[in-house]
Amino acid sequence: MPYSDTQLGQHQTFRFIPDRLMLSLIIGILTTLSASAQRTQSYSEPDYHYRNGMELFERNNYAAARYEFRQYLEPRRGDGTRTLLNTSDQHAVDAEYYIALTSLYIDEPGAEVLVDRFVKNHSEHPKAGQLYGDLGTYYYTRQDYSKAITFLEKAVTQSGSSSRQLAYKYQLALSYYNTQDLQRALPLLNEVKTDPSSPDAPAASYYAGVINFRNKNFNEAVADFRRIETNPTYQNQVPNWIAQALYRQRRFDDLLAYTEPLLRRTNGAGLSEVALFTAEVYYQQNQFAKAIPYYKQYINASGVKAPGAVKFRYGQSLFRTGAYNDAIAQLKTLAGGKDTTAQYAAYTLGVSYLQTQNPTYALNAFDQAGRLSFNPAIQEEARFNHAKLQLDQNNGADAVKELTAFLKQYPNSKFENEANELVGEAYFVSNNYPAAIAYIEGLKRRTSKINATYQRLTYNQGVSDFNAERYPKAVANFDKSLKFPVDNELQQAAQFWKAESYSAGKQYDTAIPLYASIAKSSAGDYADKSLYALGYAYYNKKDFARAQTYFRDFVSRGTGDKAQLQDATVRLADTYFATKQYENAMKYYDQAIAQNAPDKDYASYQKAVILSYVGRDSEAKAMFDQVQRQYPNSRFVDEALFQTANVDFEKGSYQVAIRGFSKLIDGKPNSKLIPAALLKRAIAYGNIQQYDPAIADYRRILSDFGDSEQAQSALLGIQNTLNDAGRPEEFSQVLGQYKKSNPSSTDVERVQFDNAKNIYFNQKYDQAIQSLLAFMQEYPASPNTNEARFYLAESYRQTNDLANALRYYYLITADNRSDFLVRAATRAAEIESKQKNYARAIRNYQIIVARSTNKADQVAAQLGMMDTYFAIPKADSAGVIAREVLAAGNVVSGAQNRGQLMLGKVAFSKGDYKTAQSEFEKTIALAKDVNGAEAQYYLGDILYRQKKYKESVATLLKFNADFSEFEYWKGKAFILVADNNIAQDELAQAKAVLNSIIENSSEEAIIAEAKQKLASLENKN
Repeated sequence: MPYSDTQLGQHQTFRFIPDRLMLSLIIGILTTLSASAQRTQSYSEPDYHYRNGMELFERNNYAAARYEFRQYLEPRRGDGTRTLLNTSDQHAVDAEYYIALTSLYIDEPGAEVLVDRFVKNHSEHPKAGQLYGDLGTYYYTRQDYSKAITFLEKAVTQSGSSSRQLAYKYQLALSYYNTQDLQRALPLLNEVKTDPSSPDAPAASYYAGVINFRNKNFNEAVADFRRIETNPTYQNQVPNWIAQALYRQRRFDDLLAYTEPLLRRTNGAGLSEVALFTAEVYYQQNQFAKAIPYYKQYINASGVKAPGAVKFRYGQSLFRTGAYNDAIAQLKTLAGGKDTTAQYAAYTLGVSYLQTQNPTYALNAFDQAGRLSFNPAIQEEARFNHAKLQLDQNNGADAVKELTAFLKQYPNSKFENEANELVGEAYFVSNNYPAAIAYIEGLKRRTSKINATYQRLTYNQGVSDFNAERYPKAVANFDKSLKFPVDNELQQAAQFWKAESYSAGKQYDTAIPLYASIAKSSAGDYADKSLYALGYAYYNKKDFARAQTYFRDFVSRGTGDKAQLQDATVRLADTYFATKQYENAMKYYDQAIAQNAPDKDYASYQKAVILSYVGRDSEAKAMFDQVQRQYPNSRFVDEALFQTANVDFEKGSYQVAIRGFSKLIDGKPNSKLIPAALLKRAIAYGNIQQYDPAIADYRRILSDFGDSEQAQSALLGIQNTLNDAGRPEEFSQVLGQYKKSNPSSTDVERVQFDNAKNIYFNQKYDQAIQSLLAFMQEYPASPNTNEARFYLAESYRQTNDLANALRYYYLITADNRSDFLVRAATRAAEIESKQKNYARAIRNYQIIVARSTNKADQVAAQLGMMDTYFAIPKADSAGVIAREVLAAGNVVSGAQNRGQLMLGKVAFSKGDYKTAQSEFEKTIALAKDVNGAEAQYYLGDILYRQKKYKESVATLLKFNADFSEFEYWKGKAFILVADNNIAQDELAQAKAVLNSIIENSSEEAIIAEAKQKLASLENKN
């Protein structure tokens, strides 16, 4: 409590005297002249000047009064001013007294000499004892305590009335007090304070109490303050002093016994300090609930002036009683500082935020506490809790970084064991499985919890290796997982995927026993999957009889995945077909058709083939026709056309067969079956002795499809047909042309082409371009021309010469008959799409869908077409393609997810948020991949647009748990979190989020966006 001098001057005798000499003289002279004019006896009365001086003195006109008193004395001095006056002349002595006094009042040089002379010359005169006191009082009132002490020290040694002497002693004591001479002040105050007759006694008791308090004589101080606790002047100040003195003595019981009744009686008005000491006592006694109302009273009275440490203890009391929201309100204003209080406040604030389910704000609070080093123990615990909370929030990468740094900085921490366990968990959450595995394998001690984590880590790494087609590594990691069978379900999964890895590596004999053990020893999902996998393992070994057994068991159970059931039904039919059990084969093909399986066009085609095999030609032709009508875009339409004609060809109906083959040749000029159809039609023409069209078909095969497998048959066929037609001499010309187009000496050409390819495959693209151009120039009719064009185009693409790359891709697609057609169209589509030539991109995707016989290529093209339509934008067309992708099944990894995501984006682009939300949720349910990450972002964006900010933040924070490895979408998500914070006027939180993105993101685009948004926020402030 500050020491106050407000009581000084309450018991003064004299008023303040203006220190303006010249003004006083002028006023005095004017007053004197005026008085002279008014007096009719002015020069006839001897005491005129004396009475005039007294009037002026009483009016505080000291210079004029001094003049009058001197005028009065002049005639009475016989030989000058030093002549002693007649002490019997009372007015003369008084005049000398007033001359000395007024000389001091107007700061006349030599005034003090006049005072001392008066006291010496008139020591027995009453005025002699009063003069020192009056002068001391004068300087005391002017707060010139040094001069006041000079005269008051003399005054108290003079004789005089006791009341006057007590007054002088009080003034002298206060003068000592104000010059910090407390040792001299206290005895004088002690004399005055106990005299009930002195009006200065209460003030003396107050200042004695203050001095005793400062001297740590707390008992004496309390006694002094108690003496005046009912005095109106001091009753509001005394309780604060008493409470503080008792607190300093740690007399807590006495303090509470004094303060609580007082606070109840007065409602605490003006007693904020008393309330504070009461609160502090209860705080030290850990009686936080009792401390709270008194802290509140003090802080309400003090407002912003309340010390931070007091605010902290108030917040801590609220925290200790579970009033976390109130604690947060008190502590958050302190946590941003740079002192010990700020560190403690930030730590407690972090725990309070956790208790109120606000982990995001808790992270920021622990971060602040961990940055301050005033209390190393708090700093250590805050850093550990921050890292631990990162893990709880599934910020795996950040948790790994912080935990490893923590263990390095605090190698002997009490949290060491827990931190070691958490590092493994953090690696797991961050999906950095190799680092996590290496970390655990390097530990000297491994608890059961760590082994359980190791089982999961190695399993997940095995799955990751499998998906990346690193099958040997996958097997190694699954073996590691199987060594620690903590989780039975995970053990079964590891066994299954180990078998899958062998199967994918075509090591079916190794995979089969593993599948069999799962199928026999367990029930449930993996048992079903193992039956399905066993079927495929034997199917791929072409052991169709055994494959048939497992596919049949799988289908009969009917408990597997729907897509797998439909696929197994088709494969079961295939095994019956392969073992020539045609009735059973048709039964299961019919079942697949009835199930509306993705491969129903294939099932229909296969059924037609069987019908043709068993001689049910009319039914076969009808079924082939059905394939053409029901599935016009199917890759089996060309096959159906060919087989329809072939049915007639095989039974010798050559004219009908010719019409059928012509339908294919004329209607599907780009079909890969053209060489086969031409060969069959040529044979049919020959069989009915129509040699010219037969020869024409053979010639076309040799000229246009010289590198096809039908070319050799065509060469023999044309030779025989020319002989039959009696024109054998023409064969030499045909043979010459064929040799020219397909020279038999291909060794040099092959070596040169292989060399050019080797340069390409070694990624020396500039040299590859030169070698491939030279090859095509030297061998313009080579059957390897389109392959050379493709590698040349790829080399141009790799060197970023996209114009030339497109030129050669388009030469391949224009030729329309190469095995590289689909790959060239794919590359061209990708380039055109990136260059926003969307119409050309779509045409290339359409070529792939039409010409490819590989379903995976078709679906991949559909995905590209879907994305291109959405970019144009043609959202409806994108939606149509997305549904086709979904109907095709999971032929391409992730295709279902992309198609499902696109349906959500289409709905979102139309503002149909309800539908979009449903589609995005389906996407996330399919897999936790990049499509799921994008869908999760859109879900948060929908809620943000609907102004559901808290729900949006909660949705976006799931990125840490489910999609932390997708840095771009994670960054976008947290920028949107900041937008939500801004919308809720939580600007500090928004800044913290953006700073975290800038410090931790690896995506330059995300960092740039965060910096721009942060700068915008800073500018607003």
